[in-house]
Amino acid sequence: MAYGGIAILALVFALALTLFEIAREFATVTISILTQHLDTSAGDDPFAFTIAGTEIHYGTTLTYAIALALLVATLYASWRLARRSVRTCPECRSTIPEQASVCRYCSSELSEVRADA
Repeated sequence: MAYGGIAILALVFALALTLFEIAREFATVTISILTQHLDTSAGDDPFAFTIAGTEIHYGTTLTYAIALALLVATLYASWRLARRSVRTCPECRSTIPEQASVCRYCSSELSEVRADA
């Protein structure tokens, strides 16, 4: 049984990594488009600043910040969608499917099946 949990964990990790790479590529394209539209006539990098003679490029950091924000938003939205399909049993307070008519844990009859989902 433990191998099934490890396989699911590996699958979730692979999907999250793939989603992050897609988000990173989207952010890279966004930064590239912004760079093309900003005034770079002086040859300066629009995503850089100088402190005490040291030029600091923050374009990559901005790319990863956008990718992380996209990943978090996607995971939050999927969590909200998954939580919408379950409800709590009024007797034992267990999490059960939305359309269940009998609780699988305490076998109590559930009075109504909500149709708003």
